[in-house]
Amino acid sequence: MKIILKALLFSTLFLFSAAANAQDDGDGGTSEKKAEEKKFQEVVLMDSMPASEILKRAVNFIKIESPRFAKTKGVTTGNKAECIAKFKIKPKELNPKPDYTGFITMHVSIECKDNRYRYVISKLTHTSASGKASGGDINNVVPACGSMVMPDLIWKRIKGDAFKNANMVVSELKEAMMRSVDTAGDEW
Repeated sequence: MKIILKALLFSTLFLFSAAANAQDDGDGGTSEKKAEEKKFQEVVLMDSMPASEILKRAVNFIKIESPRFAKTKGVTTGNKAECIAKFKIKPKELNPKPDYTGFITMHVSIECKDNRYRYVISKLTHTSASGKASGGDINNVVPACGSMVMPDLIWKRIKGDAFKNANMVVSELKEAMMRSVDTAGDEW
């Protein structure tokens, strides 16, 4: 009788622990390995400049074309200017194993207040032109297309290019925000 009671107690504890470990993480079982989200953001101080002038400079940055990247979907609301920066990316090899030729896109947001502005560059994504080797969000540890399609070394190279391009946007943004907007030339 004691042996049956011990076996029954042991089996219920085993089943209870197995059921507790089988719980999902709350997102419907669609979790991907994801690292901490990488954002480029900084608050830059300007010398005694009103928010309206800083916003004009931010809008001018979004309007002017850059030879290094394309800016699309420029929007201005209140004291905020936003756009999407888009870079072309292609492999340096002649016949790459995964053809990841495509674009790296990032969301650029500039918030303006008196004497300062804050830029945030987020949502860095890789999209392949063919669609087969799209990496998706740059913050993922494993690319969206899978590690069988895109090896880890190539995914790290794409991530490095994305961060280099984000730093390029930051340098152009800071340079454009230091220049005054010439509105006197528009009058006729």
